[in-house]
Amino acid sequence: MLRRQLSSLSGRINSIPMAPPDKILGLTEQFNADKNDNKTNLTVGIYKDNWGQVTTMPSVARAQAMLDQSFEMNTDLSYLPIKGCPDFRENVLRFLYRESCPQGVELLNQERISFVQTLSGTGALAVASKFLSLFMSHTVWFPNPSWPNHANVFQINGFKNINHYTYYKDGQLDVDGWISDLEKAAKSTNDSFPPCIVLHACCHNPTGLDPTLEQWKRIMDKIHELKMIPIIDMAYQGLDTGDVYKDAYLLRLSLDESRYQWSNGLFLCQSFAKNMGLYGERVGSLSVVTSRGAEEKRSVDSQLKKIVRGMYSSPPGYGSRVANIVLSNPHLKNLWFQDVENIAKRLQSVKAKMAERLNWDSLQDPTRQHGMFLYTGLNASEVNTLREDSSIYLVQDGRLSLSGLNDSNIDYVCDALRKLEK
Repeated sequence: MLRRQLSSLSGRINSIPMAPPDKILGLTEQFNADKNDNKTNLTVGIYKDNWGQVTTMPSVARAQAMLDQSFEMNTDLSYLPIKGCPDFRENVLRFLYRESCPQGVELLNQERISFVQTLSGTGALAVASKFLSLFMSHTVWFPNPSWPNHANVFQINGFKNINHYTYYKDGQLDVDGWISDLEKAAKSTNDSFPPCIVLHACCHNPTGLDPTLEQWKRIMDKIHELKMIPIIDMAYQGLDTGDVYKDAYLLRLSLDESRYQWSNGLFLCQSFAKNMGLYGERVGSLSVVTSRGAEEKRSVDSQLKKIVRGMYSSPPGYGSRVANIVLSNPHLKNLWFQDVENIAKRLQSVKAKMAERLNWDSLQDPTRQHGMFLYTGLNASEVNTLREDSSIYLVQDGRLSLSGLNDSNIDYVCDALRKLEK
């Protein structure tokens, strides 16, 4: 009997199919095995300086030094609470809903914002999607194209209907197509649950094309009219304009209660991976803006805690302690603002240097594409040619990570790109 049970179980394990490699991290594995001395990795969205190094921001390095000097803070390795570090919560809520979005003060006073510290932005999306699939929705809409992991996260966490709205067409942002897709979906759906929609707050990944404020008003008006649940993914705050406060414009618009009443809540998935360089420390947050007061918030809090407990129990501590110091120390905070501005300026300078070497329409207007990436327009065959002939690695959709270019390799890369045009 036991042998038959084990045999049956073994058969099930043997039938598990091979999952495809991650579209981004899988390419990094290929890059690491490449023997070409001129190999260039332009895939992963991680900031590198002009010497090709992933360096710690001066503000963050000073915060780390202060943490190292604090015996009490640096030796307490006990678990954080399920919802995360209380100081982190206060600092991040102040940063997001008082400083970045002053109208959030009233929401905080009314106890309408539920908050959990998460494993960076991906962890925030995972907790949000699990919560939503359990209680509120089975359908989600993403831009086409979007970050490849978006659909993966929502599907794993219970979403059955994964859809994509028009976003990019013929090198341009297609707002008319976007709105038309949502209207058609609203007319054809029989689902009694409200659909969710994921919105890139700024520096859209992968295209770098963002709606203007006027376009956002039109888009958010339609989302509100259709009673969709907005999920704002804010992974690149500050890397658009260099101003972390200015880049929160979509959140500010969404919190304008003279214009919008989100009866099913608004979800903000936020990360310090990119704008503090805390990539491996996994520092982020999920905040849920509820439609009513403290009682509704307490219910949401309780369910988020249950999800976190079942998913990863509690978040890591070190990175949140570093972020706490940066956010709570006025001198380091101002230094951090300068660090973010310097990163944004370098990304813009890389695009300007590429524009000097390549006659691409996408490079002639420096304000057209925003953030860490350049959407090259190269097709899969051209991306493969770059990799096979020159050991230059791009994501298969043609997305290029700008910070991977520097004075030592930009000519090599641009020469290879020009060859593709011949």
